[in-house]
Amino acid sequence: MATLLKTDGTETKITLESLNQIQTLIDGYFEQVNVDGGLLMINEDAIAKNLPLNDKASQLAQQSIRGDVIFATHDEVGG
Repeated sequence: MATLLKTDGTETKITLESLNQIQTLIDGYFEQVNVDGGLLMINEDAIAKNLPLNDKASQLAQQSIRGDVIFATHDEVGG
């Protein structure tokens, strides 16, 4: 199962179902960032939208990541 990493520090297990679901959960179009063990789906306009820093996602990516993020393995997103 994928994990929704929210900026408030909460983590929720989710099943990826559709592109629309992903965009709803991260509040917009997304881009992918490869990290150890999988990838992060992040809001591509997070800086422009001035979304809050996501500490957990930033640790995983070893760079500043803003907004709610989905962490998934490569298998969960189709390879």
